[in-house]
Amino acid sequence: MKRILLILGVALLSAGCKNTTFRSSVPSYPIHLEINTNVGMYVHFVPTSVMTYLIADEKGIHLNGVTQPLTVDQAYGFAGTVVYIDGFYPYSAYDLCCPHCLKRDKPCTINGMFAVCPVCGEEYDIYSGNGVPTHGIGNEPLKRYTTTYNAATGKISVTP
Repeated sequence: MKRILLILGVALLSAGCKNTTFRSSVPSYPIHLEINTNVGMYVHFVPTSVMTYLIADEKGIHLNGVTQPLTVDQAYGFAGTVVYIDGFYPYSAYDLCCPHCLKRDKPCTINGMFAVCPVCGEEYDIYSGNGVPTHGIGNEPLKRYTTTYNAATGKISVTP
């Protein structure tokens, strides 16, 4: 009898738990970028350059009109990735696929503080570091990637 009550108790407690893990509608694709802000075209891509961004896609990494090819160990996500210097974190990174439309071949474009979907017109706030929709019909944020910045070495890493 005690065993049955214990099993029922555990079952009831488990039923009350809610899974709070968010899973994006955007398919998982490899993402791995390493950017060294001490060399080449990245020397001005520093945390004080708010609202500056770079985009990584199948053609390479684009910053200020210059494109550098991806290295063998780099990957850019599903529809491309924007690494953005926002007002709250040194760097934020998002997949450029609109989670409402899911069009890999039609990535969001950057317009100031927003990523804008060319298909549905949804605007996503990338300045605040959360990628939430602000204007349009979407209700899911952009897929966000993990960024780490080592100020001592000047290296930014973008990973899933």
